[in-house]
Amino acid sequence: MIIDQYPQGWQFYHHERLFVRANTCAPIVRLKFFHYPSYRQSVKIIQSPVDCTLKTKGNNMFFLFHQKVRTKYAISLERTIEIFPIPSSVTKNKDWGEISNIKTEIKQKYKQSSYYWPVQSSQLQNISKENWFADDSLFEWVKGIGYYLIKTIKNPEKQEKRLGAEQAFLAGAGDCDEFIDLFITLARIRGIPCRRLTGYFIRNEKAEPEPHAWGEIQSPTLGWIPIDIALHNIGNHTINYVILKIEEFNPALPDYSIIKPSASVQYNWERPVPLITPIY
Repeated sequence: MIIDQYPQGWQFYHHERLFVRANTCAPIVRLKFFHYPSYRQSVKIIQSPVDCTLKTKGNNMFFLFHQKVRTKYAISLERTIEIFPIPSSVTKNKDWGEISNIKTEIKQKYKQSSYYWPVQSSQLQNISKENWFADDSLFEWVKGIGYYLIKTIKNPEKQEKRLGAEQAFLAGAGDCDEFIDLFITLARIRGIPCRRLTGYFIRNEKAEPEPHAWGEIQSPTLGWIPIDIALHNIGNHTINYVILKIEEFNPALPDYSIIKPSASVQYNWERPVPLITPIY
């Protein structure tokens, strides 16, 4: 009898490089790039990037490179990581609780308005006048907004750049970024704590990891619940999801950033898609 084997996790091999060229003296380069947090997944570093320090801030982890380099220099960010997602599921017949039972101070904490999550947008505020928006059952509200977003973003297509919630609503187009930005904005208008997760979605063991964005809402009874409207997944964290970072109050954390770049220094990234190997 042949027993099917399914991956239990993934080995990620990152082989990025940053090329530095200074016009004058040897520069000091400060580079920050995110590392996979131990949230909904077990993470093991097999090979660390050279000359980098691992830091933790809130829910996220990241590497820092801080060093004086030559006027012409290549910084290797090569690293190998083993990640074992921890599957979980919130069944649809469970009580997700009522929106009115979410504490006022928690609702206010997630009310900030930004370009990608424009909570104060009059265009998006008008949606709150629709009948489904007033549903007090958190589960029924999520079902309602799922139907609404699929109807609103009629052209689920890859975008050249992230549009943000208001532009996605007006254009009626978008990919996973637009689905989750619009979802988060409307959830926060309704007073539901919500945040954005970014990382990779792996469709099967032979596929490349796809950069992906999805979300979580906070239930007053069950805690944080995964929500992925773009892939029609409500309540499930599966082996296919790998988390790189959690965006709770800053909706635009770059995966990689040069801290205080100098105008006299030229930077050129080489960032191929990480290579993945299934772990059985």
